[in-house]
Amino acid sequence: MIDRQTRTLKANELIFREGDVGDCAYLIERGSVLIFLNQDGVEYPLKVLGKGEVFGEMSLIDNSLRSASCRTQEKTQLIVVTREQLLERIQTADPVVRLLMRALLSRLRYQNESVRGKPLTPETVAHEEDKKAALSQIEQENRIANGLKQREFIPWYQPIYDLHTRRIIGCEALMRWVSSDGIIASPAAFIDIMENSALIIEAGHAMLDQCMNHLNQLAKIVPNDFYISINISGRQFAEPTFLQDLEELREHHKLPANQIKLEVTERVMMEGPQALSSLQNCRALGYKLAIDDFGTGFSSLQYLASMPLHDLKIDRAFISNMLEQEKSLSIVRSLIHMAQLLGMNIIAEGIETQEQWQSLRSLGVRMGQGYLFCKPIPFNEFYTLLTEAKLLKAS
Repeated sequence: MIDRQTRTLKANELIFREGDVGDCAYLIERGSVLIFLNQDGVEYPLKVLGKGEVFGEMSLIDNSLRSASCRTQEKTQLIVVTREQLLERIQTADPVVRLLMRALLSRLRYQNESVRGKPLTPETVAHEEDKKAALSQIEQENRIANGLKQREFIPWYQPIYDLHTRRIIGCEALMRWVSSDGIIASPAAFIDIMENSALIIEAGHAMLDQCMNHLNQLAKIVPNDFYISINISGRQFAEPTFLQDLEELREHHKLPANQIKLEVTERVMMEGPQALSSLQNCRALGYKLAIDDFGTGFSSLQYLASMPLHDLKIDRAFISNMLEQEKSLSIVRSLIHMAQLLGMNIIAEGIETQEQWQSLRSLGVRMGQGYLFCKPIPFNEFYTLLTEAKLLKAS
């Protein structure tokens, strides 16, 4: 439990002086404070802050001395924010946000200098590493946006197998970035940037459209219960128009909802009630729902119980170690048992060896995917694979 530090001060009490070393910031819980400059014995008030406002953070962020003084206006209670508490949050922030924050701080200090009548010096906008990181991210976002316009983001497909008959029963669509010169970018180069911006909305819609188009092309060679599993981000589910857009695409392609499986991660629950409502409505319309990477993120049995799911996918991190680490095997067994009690199907991801396949079969897992069977491949190769699927049946 964190020990919350507080300070209770009388009216007109000095909190810190200009030029002091900044060791903490403050959140005003009650009362008010005056931020001011002192020039030749004359005070220049800058701002009065009240309940809920933060001050003293500037010197912590840019590691400079206090650029102004502060005293209470009345009896005031402050919550102390330590350097560690503040910097931890800043370091995990988006690099563009850090750049903008440092630019703002620089301009505030610049203004303080002008109030004193001191010679103005050029602004130092940000730490060099922040500038580089922000510039790199903005450039990559622009490349991704251009790639979306050029339709360079396409689905590749990894088959999902019945582990007992080794027949293909469905597939997972995985986004790939194939540029005009044929270069295939690693998903690590774009997935996180997309999911942390509005780009994922456009990219997700394009993926749904392409997957449904491909599913229509497969209709003549696959059974009616064949499905495509499509990854949907929490940000997509939280969009008020997500369900309407999804239904318009499905109706345009004239597909039954039960041939489309929507895969989400536990992070979808971080997007609030709108995302959960969308999940429930999708299930009511007949879409299949699966939770991906369960146990590797914001795991919560409460989330699992509240989400209207059909399938639970066991992450490759557990599958890859299940025969070498007893703990991983115990987790796999527990997930299988829990899913069975909740009425969910289990899909094992990342199956790479015959031994893993045989072990999962013996544990009662019916469905799985992985490089043992097939890596993700472009649609034309996947179509060919399905036409020859009889070769993949168990003998």
